[in-house]
Amino acid sequence: MSVDLCVGDIVVDLVSGEAGILISRYLLTEGGPTNPLALWAWDVYWVGKNIDPTARLQTWTEYGLTNVIKTGTFVQYKK
Repeated sequence: MSVDLCVGDIVVDLVSGEAGILISRYLLTEGGPTNPLALWAWDVYWVGKNIDPTARLQTWTEYGLTNVIKTGTFVQYKK
């Protein structure tokens, strides 16, 4: 299963019921985007009744996001 993440996509956490929108993608490591050890991250803005208003914007690694989508914990909705 291939997961293609894009700005504006929505992810829904099926455990908590919260929804997040992918805001931006950025490189966490040095060496450039073609480096085999490049680590990408996403800023995700979350909404839901159990989200602390001061913690709505969270950073997720791309690896972590794709894994929770592949395992079915999150559902991705393309923009």
